[in-house]
Amino acid sequence: MVIAPGLLDHLFSFLSDETVDAIAKETRFIQRKRKISAQDFLALLFDFHGNLIDPSLQELSMNLSMEQHLEVSRNAIDKKFTPEAVQFLRRLVQELMLCEQLLPLLRHPLATDLPFSQLFVMDATSVEVPGWAQERAKKTRQAYVKIQQEFDVLTGQLHFFSMDLENINDTVMGARRVPFLEGQELCLQDLGYFHFAMFEGIQEKEGYFLTRFRNDAYLAYKNPFPAHHPDGSVIASSEYQRIDLVGLCDRMMPGEVLELEEVYFGRDAHFPARCVLLAQSEEHKEKRREKLQRRAMKSRKTPKPMVWELAGITGYMTNVPQEIPPEHVVQLYRLRWQVEWNIRGMKSFFGLDHFKLVKRERWLCHLYATLLMYLLSQLIAYQIRNVIWQEKEIEISETVAIRSIANHFLPKLYHASRQKKKTLQAYIPLITRLLTRTARKPNSVRGTAMKRLSLN
Repeated sequence: MVIAPGLLDHLFSFLSDETVDAIAKETRFIQRKRKISAQDFLALLFDFHGNLIDPSLQELSMNLSMEQHLEVSRNAIDKKFTPEAVQFLRRLVQELMLCEQLLPLLRHPLATDLPFSQLFVMDATSVEVPGWAQERAKKTRQAYVKIQQEFDVLTGQLHFFSMDLENINDTVMGARRVPFLEGQELCLQDLGYFHFAMFEGIQEKEGYFLTRFRNDAYLAYKNPFPAHHPDGSVIASSEYQRIDLVGLCDRMMPGEVLELEEVYFGRDAHFPARCVLLAQSEEHKEKRREKLQRRAMKSRKTPKPMVWELAGITGYMTNVPQEIPPEHVVQLYRLRWQVEWNIRGMKSFFGLDHFKLVKRERWLCHLYATLLMYLLSQLIAYQIRNVIWQEKEIEISETVAIRSIANHFLPKLYHASRQKKKTLQAYIPLITRLLTRTARKPNSVRGTAMKRLSLN
């Protein structure tokens, strides 16, 4: 198996001169011929990996002079950071999403036996002005941004993306992507997106969900002997019988996985789903209790006895087919951490959350430019990861791969796509060799979550 012919050329097609010019005119970023064109502006972004905060205006000016042979003053560059520039970069991110949907992408070879066409992981992160600058940054009128993203861990394809200038509740945002789901797709999400209406929407789309549930959640069995009113109708309060999770889990050993059958979730919802319980180690249990204590000190609220007693238990709620054993349900959920690692890399390496006292438009341009670089690197990294496993059965770190591609190859790929001297596919062997050497995961005894899914 190899990457589809021309994949990189097709991927970078959304950055062709014709497309970029059209978007620049549509967003009014470029209204007439200027010294700095839309392509020059993009070249600047790629040369600095999207980071428009850390470099000074003088450094940006010097880069244009040396790389694009443009003599531009610092003031002229500062004037390019406009609301139209923000919209221009926002539209490019949207174009990248549309482009990805048309690409022939490779799924991870280890996932061929899974009954899911795609495996989406979703999470959110916020970027805000640090405390020391809050007072001085008030005049920017923008001090907070929330970013939501969902991508397929099997291919690296971006499925859902949103950047909002206000704190929108995760359950509200999670519901927005449900209409875009298709059958046989699995959604992995954390507690922030837990909402029964959302799960019903996913099931109506013939999709699957897998989520954790709170330790104080209401779980019940259907009572086989409910009480009845004199007229023969069932008394609603006796129709379901709550499960004693504390007593049930007290006998579980660390590492044990237990599935409860015919469970209904929610005191009022009575939502039927599979329930899988995992007993964590004593060390993990103590760490959770320490976290509960810190929260209690901060909020001045005592943790619920049930939450404290079940600190060593992780519960999962899902509608995946019964052919997926409970042990594999646990491994599937561990794949959700991929989005957590990627967000950390986005902030630490790409500098997404870096901040200086600059005008609002430059800060927002920095956010969109950083995300554009990251999303491009992510798709390329995941596709090459799949090829390396297929050809050499070597697992590579997706986080290291994304960082390596952004740092060493992305500017080269962009400039090569503009010059059109050779196909971008020629870079694939070079990128593959680099990642095989530098991003290789150690062969641990337990292996990764993806690898353990294929053992049985």
